[in-house]
Amino acid sequence: MRHEIQYLLEDVLGPVVDAQPADHPLFRVNRDDSTVYETGDELDMQAPIQTRKQQLQRANFVGVASETTDLTPAGPGQRYDLQAATSLRLEGLSAAKRGHIDHPDVDAVPFEALFRDVFDAVQGAMSYPDVGRPGVSYRDLTVTNIDDSQSDHSDFYRAEFDVLFRGYTDTP
Repeated sequence: MRHEIQYLLEDVLGPVVDAQPADHPLFRVNRDDSTVYETGDELDMQAPIQTRKQQLQRANFVGVASETTDLTPAGPGQRYDLQAATSLRLEGLSAAKRGHIDHPDVDAVPFEALFRDVFDAVQGAMSYPDVGRPGVSYRDLTVTNIDDSQSDHSDFYRAEFDVLFRGYTDTP
């Protein structure tokens, strides 16, 4: 699943990270090994968000984790239908608490706009994503289980969705 995570973090989300204002950065996290791409530090996005206030004061974070891989025999020979699921999570902290998220009229990034940038980048990679995984060809990816609810009563923001890669492989 390393290839799918690397594809999302580098190829799909890299341009989104580059487009963010320098004073409101977006950092990428491989949630499988907790590595922050931009700094090399570790960040456990599985821990409660409230325990990461200090990190969220430095940047907003988008993390990708592997979930499941499902192989189903398809026809004669060694061909298998392949579905690989990943989970994408976006987190931020209110500017009122020295974070980088706020309403459009304040000098910070609106969470809705940041979520839309991330979501649109993933949607833009829907057809024939090439993750560079030998022996695997994906025909598409789909977005499922969208949870973009944000709290109006909290200083912490979080949104999640799953990305399902669908294709085939000749080797299990």
